[in-house]
Amino acid sequence: MIQLQKIENKFVITLFSFILLSIIGFIDYSTGSEVSLLLAYLIPILLISFYDKSEKKLLFVNALFAAFVWFVADFNTRDYSNLFNPIWNAAVRFSVFIIIGLLVLNIREKYKKVIKLNEELQKLNEEKNKFIGVAAHDLRNPIGAIFSFSDLLLEDYSNKIDPKATKMLLYIKELSNNALDLLKNLLDISKIESGTIELSPQYQDYIAFTKKLMDFNLLIAKKKNISMQLETTENSLFFNFDENYLSEVINNLLTNAIKFSYQNSNILIRISATNKNTVKTEVIDEGQGIQKEEQANLFNYFQKTSTQPTDGEQSSGLGLAIAKKIIIEHKGSLGLISELGKGSNFFFELPIV
Repeated sequence: MIQLQKIENKFVITLFSFILLSIIGFIDYSTGSEVSLLLAYLIPILLISFYDKSEKKLLFVNALFAAFVWFVADFNTRDYSNLFNPIWNAAVRFSVFIIIGLLVLNIREKYKKVIKLNEELQKLNEEKNKFIGVAAHDLRNPIGAIFSFSDLLLEDYSNKIDPKATKMLLYIKELSNNALDLLKNLLDISKIESGTIELSPQYQDYIAFTKKLMDFNLLIAKKKNISMQLETTENSLFFNFDENYLSEVINNLLTNAIKFSYQNSNILIRISATNKNTVKTEVIDEGQGIQKEEQANLFNYFQKTSTQPTDGEQSSGLGLAIAKKIIIEHKGSLGLISELGKGSNFFFELPIV
């Protein structure tokens, strides 16, 4: 069928179909009623229907010829009491050929429309990614300035500012920080969806790398009196990974664990080498857990669950989707085990290369 698309002349296709039908008719005539060639007559009809430049007229001509060839072979190998019966059989076969051919033609046309729509959607998606990237990049600088100025005012002039104004500055700082996080996620999405994400893997110690990220997140966890522990049997574990992007993954899993954990609870980070030549990292919390019916869509963009942060923290619903894309770029896999009321275990595996 792929080779047929290269043939520009429809008459060549028709000639090829006629020759094929003549061969099938000859075989049918030679074997008589001993061999059924019912499906064989459909092969040229299907080829014509799948042919990219085919049309109803071409289908009609081939179906008519197929019915005629079958009529000739059938009439000369069977005994009929009158001429009406073989003519009637030929008419029925012609109708069957036309119906099947038209169905295939219709499916082919719809398939072509779907392909065209997909191409248009791909172009629109690329334009959308460019727009998101430009908008997020342009907004990051002024919002970053708002965050920096509010932080500067709180640090240097808090004792000279009215308490109500201080509270407003804290609110501005928090909102601008949340906006910066959102813009960073949007920039990541833009890079991932446009295929411009480029990993820069380096051979380094994964255990030391994870400890550093744990210590950073422990400062945030202490606000809720949440402790963190690293559990591993490895003193060091060297392999290639992108420090920048993988830190996004681990930071996202740890901040999520903090957000959805209760005060005075514990978060366990478990690192282990598997027999599949991979490194498995688990972030296990003692939080609220996630309903099973909500877990399947959790790694899609802008997906949130009915489980709410325990201290009013904000969530954009983008972090886990980005984390999954980054892990996939590392040729790894990411998953979740969770039970409502019993906490969650987010884990990912990376190949040791």
